[in-house]
Amino acid sequence: MTASAPLADVEDAQTSGSTQSRLILMTVFLAFMGQMMLNPIIAPLSRSMGLREWHIGAAVSLAALTLASLSQFWGRRSQKSGVRVVLTTSMTVGAVALASFAGLAWLGVRGIWTGTGLALGVILTRGILYGSGISAILPTAQTYFVTRARSENERVKLLGATGAAQGLATILGAVLGGALATVGGLLLPVTVMPLLMVCAIAVVLVALKPEKPTALIDRPATISYTDPRVLPFLLTGFMMFLSFAALQTLLGFAVQDRFGLSDSGTAGLTSAVMVAMSVSMVITQGVVVPRLGWSSRRLLRTGLVVLVVATACLLPTASYVLLVAGCVLTGLGLGMAIPGYNTGPTLEMSKEEQGSVAGLINANNGVTYAIAPIASTAAYGWDPAAPFVGILALMGTAAVFSLLHPALRVRRQA
Repeated sequence: MTASAPLADVEDAQTSGSTQSRLILMTVFLAFMGQMMLNPIIAPLSRSMGLREWHIGAAVSLAALTLASLSQFWGRRSQKSGVRVVLTTSMTVGAVALASFAGLAWLGVRGIWTGTGLALGVILTRGILYGSGISAILPTAQTYFVTRARSENERVKLLGATGAAQGLATILGAVLGGALATVGGLLLPVTVMPLLMVCAIAVVLVALKPEKPTALIDRPATISYTDPRVLPFLLTGFMMFLSFAALQTLLGFAVQDRFGLSDSGTAGLTSAVMVAMSVSMVITQGVVVPRLGWSSRRLLRTGLVVLVVATACLLPTASYVLLVAGCVLTGLGLGMAIPGYNTGPTLEMSKEEQGSVAGLINANNGVTYAIAPIASTAAYGWDPAAPFVGILALMGTAAVFSLLHPALRVRRQA
Protein backbone atom coordinates (compact mmCIF):
# COMPACT_ATOMS: atom_id res chain seq x y z
CA MET A 1 0.00 0.00 0.00
CA THR A 2 2.66 2.50 1.00
CA ALA A 3 4.85 1.54 -1.96
CA SER A 4 2.10 1.53 -4.58
CA ALA A 5 0.38 4.78 -3.60
CA PRO A 6 3.25 7.10 -4.56
CA LEU A 7 3.69 5.18 -7.82
CA ALA A 8 0.00 5.66 -8.61
CA ASP A 9 0.33 9.37 -7.89
CA VAL A 10 3.26 9.65 -10.28
CA GLU A 11 1.37 7.77 -13.01
CA ASP A 12 -1.69 10.00 -12.51
CA ALA A 13 0.49 13.11 -12.75
CA GLN A 14 2.16 11.83 -15.92
CA THR A 15 -1.23 11.00 -17.49
CA SER A 16 -2.58 14.43 -16.57
CA GLY A 17 0.52 16.12 -17.95
CA SER A 18 0.23 14.17 -21.20
CA THR A 19 -3.43 15.21 -21.54
CA GLN A 20 -2.59 18.86 -20.92
CA SER A 21 0.24 18.69 -23.46
CA ARG A 22 -2.13 17.33 -26.11
CA LEU A 23 -4.59 20.13 -25.35
CA ILE A 24 -1.89 22.75 -25.86
CA LEU A 25 -0.85 21.12 -29.14
CA MET A 26 -4.50 21.18 -30.24
CA THR A 27 -4.66 24.86 -29.33
CA VAL A 28 -1.56 25.59 -31.43
CA PHE A 29 -3.10 23.67 -34.33
CA LEU A 30 -6.46 25.47 -34.22
CA ALA A 31 -4.95 28.92 -33.72
CA PHE A 32 -2.59 28.62 -36.67
CA MET A 33 -5.08 26.90 -38.97
CA GLY A 34 -7.27 29.97 -38.63
CA GLN A 35 -4.35 32.06 -39.85
CA MET A 36 -3.24 29.74 -42.65
CA MET A 37 -6.68 29.58 -44.26
CA LEU A 38 -6.03 33.07 -45.60
CA ASN A 39 -2.91 32.15 -47.59
CA PRO A 40 -4.50 30.63 -50.74
CA ILE A 41 -7.09 33.41 -51.08
CA ILE A 42 -5.18 36.52 -50.03
CA ALA A 43 -4.25 37.64 -53.56
CA PRO A 44 -7.73 37.42 -55.14
CA LEU A 45 -9.39 38.67 -51.95
CA SER A 46 -7.21 41.77 -51.73
CA ARG A 47 -7.94 42.60 -55.37
CA SER A 48 -11.67 42.08 -54.83
CA MET A 49 -11.45 44.53 -51.92
CA GLY A 50 -9.71 47.08 -54.15
CA LEU A 51 -6.44 46.91 -52.23
CA ARG A 52 -2.97 47.12 -53.70
CA GLU A 53 -0.38 44.41 -53.18
CA TRP A 54 1.69 46.57 -50.85
CA HIS A 55 -1.27 47.03 -48.51
CA ILE A 56 -1.27 43.29 -47.76
CA GLY A 57 2.51 43.26 -47.64
CA ALA A 58 2.43 46.05 -45.08
CA ALA A 59 -0.12 44.19 -42.95
CA VAL A 60 1.95 40.99 -42.98
CA SER A 61 5.19 42.84 -42.21
CA LEU A 62 3.57 44.78 -39.36
CA ALA A 63 2.16 41.55 -37.94
CA ALA A 64 5.68 40.08 -37.98
CA LEU A 65 7.18 43.15 -36.32
CA THR A 66 4.43 43.23 -33.69
CA LEU A 67 5.02 39.55 -33.01
CA ALA A 68 8.74 40.20 -32.61
CA SER A 69 8.20 43.09 -30.21
CA LEU A 70 5.72 41.27 -27.93
CA SER A 71 7.01 37.69 -27.89
CA GLN A 72 9.27 38.10 -24.86
CA PHE A 73 6.49 39.85 -22.94
CA TRP A 74 4.11 36.95 -23.53
CA GLY A 75 6.74 34.33 -22.71
CA ARG A 76 7.45 35.91 -19.33
CA ARG A 77 3.77 36.59 -18.69
CA SER A 78 2.95 32.90 -19.17
CA GLN A 79 5.28 32.09 -16.27
CA LYS A 80 3.78 34.79 -14.07
CA SER A 81 0.05 34.53 -14.86
CA GLY A 82 -0.17 30.97 -16.17
CA VAL A 83 -0.61 29.35 -19.56
CA ARG A 84 -4.42 29.26 -19.39
CA VAL A 85 -4.73 33.00 -18.75
CA VAL A 86 -2.23 34.01 -21.43
CA LEU A 87 -3.63 31.73 -24.13
CA THR A 88 -7.20 32.85 -23.44
CA THR A 89 -6.25 36.54 -23.49
CA SER A 90 -4.06 36.39 -26.58
CA MET A 91 -6.45 34.26 -28.63
CA THR A 92 -9.34 36.55 -27.72
CA VAL A 93 -7.29 39.41 -29.19
CA GLY A 94 -6.60 37.25 -32.25
CA ALA A 95 -10.28 36.33 -32.66
CA VAL A 96 -11.34 39.99 -32.44
CA ALA A 97 -8.68 40.88 -35.02
CA LEU A 98 -9.80 38.17 -37.46
CA ALA A 99 -13.49 38.99 -36.96
CA SER A 100 -12.75 42.67 -37.61
CA PHE A 101 -10.77 41.75 -40.72
CA ALA A 102 -13.68 39.59 -41.91
CA GLY A 103 -16.03 42.54 -41.46
CA LEU A 104 -13.70 44.77 -43.46
CA ALA A 105 -13.51 42.13 -46.18
CA TRP A 106 -17.29 42.03 -46.47
CA LEU A 107 -17.47 45.82 -46.69
CA GLY A 108 -14.61 46.04 -49.18
CA VAL A 109 -15.83 43.33 -51.55
CA ARG A 110 -19.27 44.95 -51.66
CA GLY A 111 -17.78 48.38 -52.29
CA ILE A 112 -19.30 49.86 -49.13
CA TRP A 113 -15.93 50.95 -47.74
CA THR A 114 -13.00 51.58 -50.04
CA GLY A 115 -9.79 53.55 -50.36
CA THR A 116 -7.32 54.60 -47.71
CA GLY A 117 -9.66 53.96 -44.79
CA LEU A 118 -10.13 50.33 -45.80
CA ALA A 119 -6.38 49.84 -46.30
CA LEU A 120 -5.62 51.31 -42.87
CA GLY A 121 -8.29 49.11 -41.31
CA VAL A 122 -6.74 45.99 -42.84
CA ILE A 123 -3.26 47.02 -41.70
CA LEU A 124 -4.55 47.67 -38.17
CA THR A 125 -6.61 44.48 -37.79
CA ARG A 126 -4.66 41.86 -39.77
CA GLY A 127 -1.33 43.52 -38.99
CA ILE A 128 -0.95 45.09 -35.57
CA LEU A 129 -3.93 43.63 -33.68
CA TYR A 130 -3.57 40.09 -35.02
CA GLY A 131 0.21 40.16 -34.53
CA SER A 132 -0.36 41.15 -30.90
CA GLY A 133 -2.50 38.10 -30.27
CA ILE A 134 -0.72 35.39 -32.24
CA SER A 135 2.66 36.40 -30.80
CA ALA A 136 1.79 34.64 -27.52
CA ILE A 137 0.98 31.18 -28.85
CA LEU A 138 4.39 29.65 -29.53
CA PRO A 139 6.34 31.26 -26.63
CA THR A 140 3.64 30.14 -24.20
CA ALA A 141 3.55 26.58 -25.56
CA GLN A 142 7.35 26.33 -25.55
CA THR A 143 7.63 27.66 -22.00
CA TYR A 144 5.02 25.19 -20.79
CA PHE A 145 6.71 22.18 -22.40
CA VAL A 146 10.28 23.12 -21.51
CA THR A 147 9.55 23.71 -17.82
CA ARG A 148 7.86 20.32 -17.52
CA ALA A 149 10.12 18.11 -19.65
CA ARG A 150 12.38 15.84 -17.64
CA SER A 151 15.20 15.48 -20.19
CA GLU A 152 16.70 17.02 -23.33
CA ASN A 153 15.19 14.25 -25.44
CA GLU A 154 11.72 14.96 -24.03
CA ARG A 155 12.14 18.67 -24.78
CA VAL A 156 13.13 17.87 -28.37
CA LYS A 157 10.07 15.63 -28.78
CA LEU A 158 7.63 18.17 -27.33
CA LEU A 159 8.99 21.13 -29.27
CA GLY A 160 9.13 18.98 -32.40
CA ALA A 161 5.48 18.10 -31.84
CA THR A 162 4.69 21.81 -31.52
CA GLY A 163 6.34 22.47 -34.87
CA ALA A 164 4.50 19.51 -36.39
CA ALA A 165 1.17 20.89 -35.13
CA GLN A 166 1.95 24.25 -36.69
CA GLY A 167 3.06 22.58 -39.94
CA LEU A 168 -0.08 20.44 -40.09
CA ALA A 169 -2.14 23.59 -39.57
CA THR A 170 -0.32 25.15 -42.53
CA ILE A 171 -1.25 22.23 -44.79
CA LEU A 172 -4.85 21.74 -43.69
CA GLY A 173 -5.48 25.47 -43.37
CA ALA A 174 -4.45 26.06 -46.97
CA VAL A 175 -6.54 23.12 -48.19
CA LEU A 176 -9.58 24.16 -46.13
CA GLY A 177 -9.27 27.80 -47.18
CA GLY A 178 -9.13 26.88 -50.86
CA ALA A 179 -12.00 24.39 -50.54
CA LEU A 180 -14.27 26.83 -48.71
CA ALA A 181 -13.51 29.54 -51.27
CA THR A 182 -14.42 27.14 -54.07
CA VAL A 183 -17.71 26.19 -52.42
CA GLY A 184 -18.85 29.51 -50.97
CA GLY A 185 -16.67 32.26 -52.44
CA LEU A 186 -13.78 34.25 -51.02
CA LEU A 187 -15.70 35.54 -48.01
CA LEU A 188 -16.56 32.10 -46.59
CA PRO A 189 -13.05 31.17 -45.37
CA VAL A 190 -12.60 34.70 -44.01
CA THR A 191 -15.77 34.19 -41.97
CA VAL A 192 -14.64 30.79 -40.68
CA MET A 193 -11.17 32.00 -39.59
CA PRO A 194 -12.27 33.73 -36.34
CA LEU A 195 -14.56 30.79 -35.54
CA LEU A 196 -11.55 28.46 -35.45
CA MET A 197 -9.86 30.82 -33.02
CA VAL A 198 -13.01 30.76 -30.87
CA CYS A 199 -12.86 26.94 -30.92
CA ALA A 200 -9.28 27.14 -29.65
CA ILE A 201 -10.39 29.48 -26.85
CA ALA A 202 -13.16 27.04 -25.91
CA VAL A 203 -10.66 24.16 -25.71
CA VAL A 204 -8.49 26.18 -23.32
CA LEU A 205 -11.36 27.37 -21.12
CA VAL A 206 -13.12 24.01 -20.88
CA ALA A 207 -10.28 21.49 -20.74
CA LEU A 208 -6.98 23.15 -19.83
CA LYS A 209 -6.40 23.16 -16.08
CA PRO A 210 -5.13 26.34 -14.42
CA GLU A 211 -1.68 26.00 -12.92
CA LYS A 212 -1.13 25.83 -9.19
CA PRO A 213 0.09 29.10 -7.63
CA THR A 214 3.28 27.32 -6.56
CA ALA A 215 4.10 26.61 -10.22
CA LEU A 216 4.01 30.31 -11.16
CA ILE A 217 6.99 32.65 -10.99
CA ASP A 218 6.42 36.12 -9.56
CA ARG A 219 9.38 37.72 -11.35
CA PRO A 220 10.44 35.83 -14.47
CA ALA A 221 13.95 36.74 -15.58
CA THR A 222 14.71 38.75 -18.72
CA ILE A 223 17.60 37.78 -20.97
CA SER A 224 19.26 39.76 -23.74
CA TYR A 225 19.63 38.82 -27.39
CA THR A 226 23.39 39.18 -26.92
CA ASP A 227 23.53 36.79 -23.97
CA PRO A 228 26.42 34.46 -24.94
CA ARG A 229 24.40 31.42 -23.89
CA VAL A 230 21.80 32.03 -26.61
CA LEU A 231 23.45 34.30 -29.20
CA PRO A 232 25.03 31.50 -31.30
CA PHE A 233 21.65 29.76 -31.58
CA LEU A 234 19.83 32.99 -32.42
CA LEU A 235 22.31 33.95 -35.14
CA THR A 236 22.06 30.50 -36.70
CA GLY A 237 18.26 30.52 -36.49
CA PHE A 238 18.08 34.00 -37.98
CA MET A 239 20.04 32.93 -41.06
CA MET A 240 17.96 29.77 -41.40
CA PHE A 241 14.57 31.46 -41.09
CA LEU A 242 15.58 34.42 -43.26
CA SER A 243 16.49 31.95 -46.00
CA PHE A 244 13.27 29.98 -45.55
CA ALA A 245 11.07 33.08 -45.52
CA ALA A 246 12.73 34.30 -48.72
CA LEU A 247 12.22 30.91 -50.34
CA GLN A 248 8.53 30.89 -49.44
CA THR A 249 8.15 34.36 -50.92
CA LEU A 250 9.94 33.60 -54.19
CA LEU A 251 8.84 30.08 -55.01
CA GLY A 252 5.74 31.05 -56.98
CA PHE A 253 7.62 33.63 -59.06
CA ALA A 254 10.42 31.17 -59.77
CA VAL A 255 8.07 28.36 -60.80
CA GLN A 256 6.27 30.56 -63.32
CA ASP A 257 9.42 32.10 -64.79
CA ARG A 258 11.49 28.91 -65.00
CA PHE A 259 8.84 26.69 -66.56
CA GLY A 260 6.77 29.28 -68.49
CA LEU A 261 3.49 28.18 -66.91
CA SER A 262 0.09 29.86 -66.98
CA ASP A 263 -1.32 31.47 -63.86
CA SER A 264 -3.39 28.39 -63.01
CA GLY A 265 -0.50 26.05 -63.80
CA THR A 266 1.81 28.11 -61.60
CA ALA A 267 -0.67 28.06 -58.72
CA GLY A 268 -1.12 24.30 -59.01
CA LEU A 269 2.58 23.41 -59.14
CA THR A 270 3.53 25.92 -56.43
CA SER A 271 0.82 24.57 -54.16
CA ALA A 272 1.93 20.98 -54.80
CA VAL A 273 5.60 21.55 -53.99
CA MET A 274 4.74 23.66 -50.94
CA VAL A 275 2.51 20.86 -49.65
CA ALA A 276 5.33 18.36 -50.30
CA MET A 277 7.69 20.59 -48.32
CA SER A 278 5.23 20.94 -45.45
CA VAL A 279 4.43 17.22 -45.32
CA SER A 280 8.14 16.41 -45.27
CA MET A 281 8.64 18.87 -42.40
CA VAL A 282 5.68 17.56 -40.39
CA ILE A 283 6.74 13.91 -40.75
CA THR A 284 10.32 14.74 -39.83
CA GLN A 285 9.37 16.73 -36.71
CA GLY A 286 6.55 14.50 -35.58
CA VAL A 287 7.88 11.03 -36.48
CA VAL A 288 11.55 10.95 -37.50
CA VAL A 289 13.08 13.24 -34.86
CA PRO A 290 11.52 11.44 -31.85
CA ARG A 291 12.77 8.11 -33.19
CA LEU A 292 16.31 9.35 -33.83
CA GLY A 293 16.85 10.35 -30.20
CA TRP A 294 19.62 12.80 -31.20
CA SER A 295 20.74 15.77 -29.11
CA SER A 296 19.42 19.20 -30.03
CA ARG A 297 22.83 20.34 -31.29
CA ARG A 298 23.26 17.32 -33.54
CA LEU A 299 19.79 17.87 -35.00
CA LEU A 300 20.58 21.52 -35.69
CA ARG A 301 23.90 20.81 -37.37
CA THR A 302 22.60 17.90 -39.46
CA GLY A 303 19.48 19.79 -40.50
CA LEU A 304 21.51 22.76 -41.71
CA VAL A 305 23.76 20.53 -43.82
CA VAL A 306 20.65 19.00 -45.43
CA LEU A 307 19.33 22.53 -46.07
CA VAL A 308 22.52 23.45 -47.93
CA VAL A 309 21.93 20.52 -50.29
CA ALA A 310 18.25 21.48 -50.59
CA THR A 311 18.90 25.11 -51.51
CA ALA A 312 21.55 24.02 -54.03
CA CYS A 313 18.83 21.97 -55.76
CA LEU A 314 16.67 25.11 -55.97
CA LEU A 315 19.21 27.20 -57.88
CA PRO A 316 17.82 28.36 -61.27
CA THR A 317 17.27 25.40 -63.58
CA ALA A 318 14.34 24.11 -65.65
CA SER A 319 14.27 20.76 -63.83
CA TYR A 320 11.08 19.56 -62.19
CA VAL A 321 13.03 16.78 -60.46
CA LEU A 322 15.42 19.22 -58.78
CA LEU A 323 12.52 21.49 -57.80
CA VAL A 324 10.64 18.67 -56.06
CA ALA A 325 13.82 17.25 -54.51
CA GLY A 326 14.81 20.68 -53.22
CA CYS A 327 11.42 21.26 -51.60
CA VAL A 328 11.25 17.81 -49.98
CA LEU A 329 14.82 18.15 -48.69
CA THR A 330 13.99 21.63 -47.37
CA GLY A 331 11.18 20.11 -45.32
CA LEU A 332 13.50 17.36 -44.08
CA GLY A 333 16.26 19.80 -43.13
CA LEU A 334 13.92 22.23 -41.38
CA GLY A 335 12.20 19.35 -39.61
CA MET A 336 15.53 18.42 -38.04
CA ALA A 337 17.03 21.86 -37.52
CA ILE A 338 14.05 23.67 -36.00
CA PRO A 339 13.55 21.36 -32.97
CA GLY A 340 17.30 21.54 -32.36
CA TYR A 341 17.29 25.32 -32.64
CA ASN A 342 14.27 25.67 -30.34
CA THR A 343 15.59 23.25 -27.72
CA GLY A 344 19.30 24.09 -27.61
CA PRO A 345 19.11 27.49 -25.87
CA THR A 346 16.65 26.21 -23.26
CA LEU A 347 19.27 23.80 -21.94
CA GLU A 348 21.46 26.73 -20.89
CA MET A 349 18.69 28.54 -18.98
CA SER A 350 17.22 28.35 -15.49
CA LYS A 351 13.48 27.80 -15.06
CA GLU A 352 12.96 31.54 -14.43
CA GLU A 353 14.55 32.36 -17.81
CA GLN A 354 12.56 29.95 -19.98
CA GLY A 355 9.73 32.36 -20.81
CA SER A 356 12.20 35.00 -21.92
CA VAL A 357 14.23 32.66 -24.12
CA ALA A 358 11.06 31.28 -25.72
CA GLY A 359 10.03 34.84 -26.54
CA LEU A 360 13.47 35.65 -27.94
CA ILE A 361 13.35 32.67 -30.28
CA ASN A 362 9.87 33.60 -31.53
CA ALA A 363 10.89 37.25 -31.97
CA ASN A 364 14.05 36.23 -33.81
CA ASN A 365 11.97 34.23 -36.28
CA GLY A 366 9.35 36.95 -36.64
CA VAL A 367 11.83 39.61 -37.70
CA THR A 368 12.92 37.49 -40.66
CA TYR A 369 9.36 37.49 -42.02
CA ALA A 370 9.36 41.28 -41.96
CA ILE A 371 12.68 41.49 -43.84
CA ALA A 372 12.64 38.59 -46.30
CA PRO A 373 9.60 39.44 -48.49
CA ILE A 374 10.89 42.92 -49.29
CA ALA A 375 14.56 42.04 -49.68
CA SER A 376 14.02 38.84 -51.68
CA THR A 377 11.53 40.30 -54.16
CA ALA A 378 13.76 43.35 -54.70
CA ALA A 379 16.72 41.07 -55.43
CA TYR A 380 14.59 38.90 -57.72
CA GLY A 381 13.52 41.95 -59.71
CA TRP A 382 17.19 42.83 -60.23
CA ASP A 383 18.26 39.29 -61.19
CA PRO A 384 16.13 36.13 -60.74
CA ALA A 385 19.22 34.10 -59.79
CA ALA A 386 20.50 36.55 -57.17
CA PRO A 387 18.20 35.74 -54.23
CA PHE A 388 18.63 31.99 -54.67
CA VAL A 389 22.41 32.37 -54.64
CA GLY A 390 21.97 34.52 -51.53
CA ILE A 391 19.77 31.87 -49.88
CA LEU A 392 22.40 29.20 -50.56
CA ALA A 393 25.14 31.47 -49.18
CA LEU A 394 23.12 32.15 -46.01
CA MET A 395 22.38 28.46 -45.44
CA GLY A 396 26.01 27.61 -46.08
CA THR A 397 27.17 30.23 -43.59
CA ALA A 398 24.72 28.93 -40.98
CA ALA A 399 25.86 25.34 -41.52
CA VAL A 400 29.57 26.17 -41.27
CA PHE A 401 28.92 28.34 -38.20
CA SER A 402 27.04 25.49 -36.50
CA LEU A 403 29.83 23.02 -37.26
CA LEU A 404 32.62 25.27 -35.99
CA HIS A 405 31.19 27.26 -33.07
CA PRO A 406 31.97 25.55 -29.73
CA ALA A 407 28.59 26.41 -28.20
CA LEU A 408 26.80 24.60 -31.03
CA ARG A 409 28.97 21.51 -30.80
CA VAL A 410 29.10 20.67 -27.12
CA ARG A 411 26.64 21.55 -24.36
CA ARG A 412 28.18 23.52 -21.53
CA GLN A 413 28.43 21.71 -18.25
CA ALA A 414 26.81 23.45 -15.29
